[in-house]
Amino acid sequence: MADKLLTTRELEEKLQLDRVTIYRMVKDGELPAMRVGGQWRFSSDAIDAWLRAQSGETPARSASSENGSSDLDSLPLVDLVPIATLQTIQNQFAELVGVAAFITDLEGQPLAPCSRCSSFCQIVHSRPEGMAACQESWRSIALLDEEEAAIHVCHAGIQYATAPVGVGGHKFGMVTAGQFFIDPPDPDEFRVHAMATGERIGVSGERLADAMDSIELVSQERAVQLTNLLQTIANAISSIGYQSYQARQTLAQIARLTSQASDQ
Repeated sequence: MADKLLTTRELEEKLQLDRVTIYRMVKDGELPAMRVGGQWRFSSDAIDAWLRAQSGETPARSASSENGSSDLDSLPLVDLVPIATLQTIQNQFAELVGVAAFITDLEGQPLAPCSRCSSFCQIVHSRPEGMAACQESWRSIALLDEEEAAIHVCHAGIQYATAPVGVGGHKFGMVTAGQFFIDPPDPDEFRVHAMATGERIGVSGERLADAMDSIELVSQERAVQLTNLLQTIANAISSIGYQSYQARQTLAQIARLTSQASDQ
């Protein structure tokens, strides 16, 4: 039987706990949970396994383990959501909001070419040192214990929003929208920073300074709207990934049952 996603109300009835206690346990990492459409959902199978663990029972091996397939925590995001799908999502998102968008794994490695990348960042990415510096920025954000979208500043002083992609309580990557300023930069200060960045990564600081106008200027209100929308996109990718994982589990279960039947 396919796993069922429980609502918070259903979990209250199952565990006989109040909503506040459930949310506290989720926040503390005591309960397996995932975000779907901005709401907490709970895998019935994961909750049953959690209950067995609380009672001291030895967890049963999953169908995926029995068949030698990868467990959820060892699967890369691109194994759950095809690259073509990720590329389409970020292309449409970038076109809709008017800023660059890209999706990375937890190591900061982009999974598809950046959509609507600014000239400034294209110059930075033209050198291995520049791309490495960007990936380290993205990796440092992925390592943060953030469950919601937030705005950060990269190594080159450019702002962007990030939102985590998680499936079944496991973080798989980050959705990023950015290359923008909330406050207009001072041209002289920007040039000084651009020259220093250029020297550090081996590109022309003058070219970087001249590319300042390629970076979008958004209002504080617009930045909040963009961040909220980004969280919705991340939740959608999480949902797609979860459904893909459940399909894998179902197929593995069918293969196991078929193998058992043929052995009888």
